[in-house]
Amino acid sequence: MVTENKLNKIKKILKKRLKNIVVVLENLKNKHNAGAILRTCDAFGIGYVYFIFDGISPYQPYELISSSVGSSKWIVYEIFSNEKYENPAKACLEKLKNENYKLIATVVDESAQNIFEFNWPSKFALLFGNETQGLSNYLIENSDYKIHIPMLGMVESLNVSVSAGIFLYDIFLKKFFKKEIEFIDEEEQKNYLEKILRNLNYN
Repeated sequence: MVTENKLNKIKKILKKRLKNIVVVLENLKNKHNAGAILRTCDAFGIGYVYFIFDGISPYQPYELISSSVGSSKWIVYEIFSNEKYENPAKACLEKLKNENYKLIATVVDESAQNIFEFNWPSKFALLFGNETQGLSNYLIENSDYKIHIPMLGMVESLNVSVSAGIFLYDIFLKKFFKKEIEFIDEEEQKNYLEKILRNLNYN
């Protein structure tokens, strides 16, 4: 049951949800990593997360309430899995491209664009891959941009949830100081609220 005070707080927060940004998580097996990313998304106003499960057992975002410290309740998500799609990654990308999102693959590759020199597009989806293998070749090859975090030490990569935190903060920081932040409009806030309330009732 959502109290009136809670509902008013949700409506206030929805006014600060960023427009035209989607986070995509491909085959994340560790629910703690997924939950940590949802928490970071919520903190920086990113409300849309797509999950791709291809060849692994899917889980529902409401299972991440503990690891996300409750943030999963305030995220609108969509799941692309083998239960519904023959090729979940393809289905996800087709949806994003049909809605004119630029696709940005996060990779461990020094030939990719440096995150700190990267200019974020006005409408994009940011793709994160599996904890051990990273993004699938299909997603990388079909992305519009490939970006990486430069490293100075012996390690070649970061934990995916740490990496996501760096990328998402960079988005917020650059768009904030360039005054390029756009928030979802009233109609989208209404649709977002309906989805959130359905999720709460489902849980």
